[in-house]
Amino acid sequence: MSYEAGSPGLETNVGNFALIDTLRQLGIYHYSGVNGGGVVHVSKYLIPLTDLSQAADGIPRMLTMGEYVSGFMPLGYYLATGRIAGSITTTGAATKLGSSGITEAKLHNIPAVFLIALNSTGSIGKAPLQDVSQYGMNVIPQLQAELGDGCIVIDNIHRLEQDLVKAQNILYESRPVAIAFHPDILSKEIQVHVPKIERPRILHKEDVDAFLKQFPDMVKNRRVIIYVGEEAAFYPNIQELSTQLSEILQAPTVWSVNGANAVSPKNPFGYGYIMFGGNDKAMELWRSMNQEDILITLGFCPGEYSMNLESLPAKCTWHFGSYLHGYGQINGDFRHRCKGDYRKVRGDIAFALEEVLPRLKALGVGKNRPKVERPDNLNFRQVWRDVRKDCVDFMSFYEELPKHWQPHSIGFDDVCIAYKDRQYVAQRPHQSIKFWTMHHGSAMGGAFGLGVGAKLADPSLHTFIFAGDGCWRLFGGCLADAAKLDLRLFIINNGTYGIVDKGLEVIIPTVEKRRYHSKLPSIDFVAAAKAHGWDGFYLKPDLSNLKEIMDACYTQAGKSILVDVPVDNEQVVGLNARLLNLTTQAYL
Repeated sequence: MSYEAGSPGLETNVGNFALIDTLRQLGIYHYSGVNGGGVVHVSKYLIPLTDLSQAADGIPRMLTMGEYVSGFMPLGYYLATGRIAGSITTTGAATKLGSSGITEAKLHNIPAVFLIALNSTGSIGKAPLQDVSQYGMNVIPQLQAELGDGCIVIDNIHRLEQDLVKAQNILYESRPVAIAFHPDILSKEIQVHVPKIERPRILHKEDVDAFLKQFPDMVKNRRVIIYVGEEAAFYPNIQELSTQLSEILQAPTVWSVNGANAVSPKNPFGYGYIMFGGNDKAMELWRSMNQEDILITLGFCPGEYSMNLESLPAKCTWHFGSYLHGYGQINGDFRHRCKGDYRKVRGDIAFALEEVLPRLKALGVGKNRPKVERPDNLNFRQVWRDVRKDCVDFMSFYEELPKHWQPHSIGFDDVCIAYKDRQYVAQRPHQSIKFWTMHHGSAMGGAFGLGVGAKLADPSLHTFIFAGDGCWRLFGGCLADAAKLDLRLFIINNGTYGIVDKGLEVIIPTVEKRRYHSKLPSIDFVAAAKAHGWDGFYLKPDLSNLKEIMDACYTQAGKSILVDVPVDNEQVVGLNARLLNLTTQAYL
């Protein structure tokens, strides 16, 4: 047994053991957080994770990591591998710190486990330290308000097995689970058996039949537009399947920032990213959509950075997707976001495409389609590039980076100009690296935890994090805990909260800039990184040492690397469509 169960104090007939052992049997091995308070009798069944070589040994382990960063760790873990991990928060403020990760997991439909300690039942009403009962922080109603039945309260040891069965089912619905437990309840004797079930891949045949019956006549002499959302990115062979759909229908195809991971760089009908940091051709196409068009969405990204609070004007929207409780859905679908008809093909997107593609081809749906431009360059806007001499041209930076990406890489963009500008310059996804951002909750600093999770999930994965100097303030104290994880952290250093600064020029242009509250004191990030056990580089403004830096980034030496990227905040690369919403009182 992997827990050194013969060690003193490690009883195997109590709920604390049953919880960790059941999650182990369900394939959940890795946790992060800080020990203490109400979690000590759970965390004692976890072995410290002190070296990446331990990540693949199948032993339940815990990486000591501040709760804010820890809350995002399971998300990066899932994005990298499709496997589930956990974050541990002890009683009190730790839950508040970790809850930004909970929110992003909900908003991006990511299965993750959050173990949350409550007060012992005997202390309730007696003003215990870190009071989370109804007399203190009252944390359970807060978690229930956000997660619904995804908040599972362990208040009866005899219901533990039933509760853990429920947790497994919710995780398989692509939802996070918060398991909140009273330490005295979980320390009672119990034996639990929860067999692992394979996550089902379901397809509603009647929806496929309806699509094949209705769609061919519907699209005669009509333009079809395809929108690829992030749900699609979790399915096998999806890049090839989405390309085939574009080719058969000769349909211009756009994608959300995370949906790009479901799109082939070679899709000949690719028009680029839409909305936040969107490409000019993609936005021109999107703005031209009208009540005569047919829209197919592979997944559905409903958030403001993906759809800008807008409703879809197409004559009919066909939505392929499997989420029962997806973020943004009302009554199980997105009918409320469509001005025209809305029809859904429920189930596994890859299964659905495997069913419909050959039959669409056999039906001749691709013949006599309206002519569609196949653009090479997806941008036509002129970007100002006369930056300060001590700064890089951010356009040039992102133009050069793709030349250095190597296979088996993953990147995370934090809440800074990086998660707006990269996709504008890149235009299309890259064959060697997937990029993710948690933008619905827009929590600064979260990308660091995403990177930690990805590295724990697959230590061989080249893991890159792009974070702002403002984001640093949220995770900087955790650098020492990640010094040996071989992370590659690029700090986009513009001395400001950049999105705030440039955004307020649009929202409140007549107000003096000092009232934007966007300036940041300068930090020597490389020196700080080295003080925490990292290596570091200063990127030269002319990018002359970029190759040297990228070569070092692809040399895994058991040490994380920070790169300081000096940026001129006056340079605007990708556009923020949301700013127009914020100029009206209705959306403030």
